[in-house]
Amino acid sequence: MDRFKAPTSAIDLCYFIKQRKKSEFVSNVPPMYFALGVNQCADGSAYLEYGRIKIMCCVCGPVELKQDGQLVTSFRFAPFSSQIRRDTFKDAEEKRLSQLLLTALEPSVILDSFPRGKYQIAVTVLDDGTELNDYVCSTSSCLSAGITCATLALVHAGVQMYDLAIGLDVMPRALNSNSPEGGGLISSLAVMPQLNQVTMFNGISLGIRSLDGLRTVMEEAFTRAESIYATIHGTLYSIMKTDYKKLEKLE
Repeated sequence: MDRFKAPTSAIDLCYFIKQRKKSEFVSNVPPMYFALGVNQCADGSAYLEYGRIKIMCCVCGPVELKQDGQLVTSFRFAPFSSQIRRDTFKDAEEKRLSQLLLTALEPSVILDSFPRGKYQIAVTVLDDGTELNDYVCSTSSCLSAGITCATLALVHAGVQMYDLAIGLDVMPRALNSNSPEGGGLISSLAVMPQLNQVTMFNGISLGIRSLDGLRTVMEEAFTRAESIYATIHGTLYSIMKTDYKKLEKLE
């Protein structure tokens, strides 16, 4: 079935919508909300809202295997997740993001705790945060949110971890306030704040040309990661405390 074709005299709806200013890099963490146990059929699950991005992750396992313990990751965009058509590069981009997700999570999980077992981690983007007047979707921001959401799902599944892997956005404006408008691309970074380690750095589009620039990015990232970690840690503690009180009442 052919798609509906507008007449040549039609005016794009984007011209009637007030353009949203692209905000410069800020050190503050965007509004965040998360919930655990959203999928009762999975061993662990989490739902995360990070700014305008809405994302969900399910963890299944461990499944017994003949080889050593391993993680299998998948990163998918729901058909309704974006205002922008992404059919042309969907498969290739999802494969690349799945591999980056694995790179970010694998160092944080104690694989020796489930020998000959496999955990399957499935991340689904429900809303990539785009609006009608956006022409480009930031897949890096979705990846950053997906890393944090997957970490929450692993925690809910009871997987033993060295530290929480936190996904963050990195923008060139953090390096140079005089950077051109065309340099507003976003890259993603994953860190373990308590161990002070970087697990994944997808900085191809950043254009970092000096060690000082890289140092600035890392210092800013760990500062924001500690803030996110404190929020997650405090919420998880409250959830655990509430569940413990419920068990006490049952006894």
